Amino acid sequence: MDALQTLLAENEIKRLKACYCRFLDTKDWDGLRSLFLQDAVLDVQQDTGNPPIHGRAAIIEQIRFAVIDAASSHQVHTPEITLAHDDTAQGVWAMQDRVVWQSGKSPIPGVASITGYGQYHESYRKSDDGWKFASLKLTRFHVDMHPD
Repeated sequence: MDALQTLLAENEIKRLKACYCRFLDTKDWDGLRSLFLQDAVLDVQQDTGNPPIHGRAAIIEQIRFAVIDAASSHQVHTPEITLAHDDTAQGVWAMQDRVVWQSGKSPIPGVASITGYGQYHESYRKSDDGWKFASLKLTRFHVDMHPD
């Protein structure tokens, strides 16, 4: 892969991640679904205590469950993207999220909202219709929990 192809691929992956944040916060479930490969894996076990989730449909249901009754804002910064081949890549993004649940709808007892800080560790694969998430792991360094 030459320098121009590398830059174009990195730019497409950055756009993929930007769409992830926008679709998640606007609750565009179809848009969000379109960003993941059918066999993608989501690892949020640090938050949930559950093992990684396999498959696009299950991933969207987990994300939907977490934020359906909340206003959220997800921000990502300082991407580190490494292209392994023409059709695979890895990425690490610094992240901050703010999630404010509707009264009485928080999945965390006694908590009305959170502000989290951490990283997304991701892998991507190029499909016939562009770069998609093959895996996504959320790691948090710190979470501020705001009581009801």
